[in-house]
Amino acid sequence: MSVQDGMNGTLVELRPTQYLEPKEVGSDGAAGQAALIILNSPLTNIEYFTRLYYHASFRLCADGGANQLHDLILRESPGLGWAEALRRYQPDTIHGDLDSLDPNVRKQYEQLGVEISQDPDQYSTDFGKGIKKVIERLPDVRDILVLGSLGGRVDQGIGLLHELYREQVHRHPNIRFWLFSESSVTTLLRPGTIVLHTPVAEGLITRNIGILPLYGPAIINTEGLEWDVQDWPTEMGAQVSTSNHIVQDRITITTDKDVLFTVERARIG
Repeated sequence: MSVQDGMNGTLVELRPTQYLEPKEVGSDGAAGQAALIILNSPLTNIEYFTRLYYHASFRLCADGGANQLHDLILRESPGLGWAEALRRYQPDTIHGDLDSLDPNVRKQYEQLGVEISQDPDQYSTDFGKGIKKVIERLPDVRDILVLGSLGGRVDQGIGLLHELYREQVHRHPNIRFWLFSESSVTTLLRPGTIVLHTPVAEGLITRNIGILPLYGPAIINTEGLEWDVQDWPTEMGAQVSTSNHIVQDRITITTDKDVLFTVERARIG
């Protein structure tokens, strides 16, 4: 569920649990609206991955993301040959500068007929290259699901949050980016009023959230949290709403500047 961003007073409604819900294999619920980009970070939870996989109508491994997918699938497919196992969750394409793609992984995916393409541009990351490829192949995409990590190197984690901001605000304002990290679901909230559907009782998310002014000072209002605020200035180095708690199935956040919303996901699988 997503309505246009509230730059001109338009109400935005979002459902952070949408892509965590189970989805029947082969069903067409995505209808060309969602794509999945798999980054080069460890994949440990097969159920978490497959829920995102089946919600997407186009799946792209960003360079070494193919190594991570390959290892996850083979690890979780005891008794199957490599070809049979990899076909279960085959990406549509592997794309990037390909400096991280393992030669054996590349060979196996090539034998399965997976498209592998190279973009040698050294002024863009594999994530940025992946976004460009997704839009080229799926021009009507509305949601890009990003499966990646914030738990490794600090510079890479901050760089990923920077890219999410750049892509959604400056390059692709009509696309919503969802970051699915090790333990959280994260998205950018543009200025305006946003209603988020947060049914904690469904067991897909926990009550723990944060509203982070990573991109500059903001003034926020909230409804539906344990510690609601009104006309509350928030700024890095000053006061920041972290470790707040959801107490209603719908929460409302109003902000005058871009802020990052993050909610802890419940254990899946």
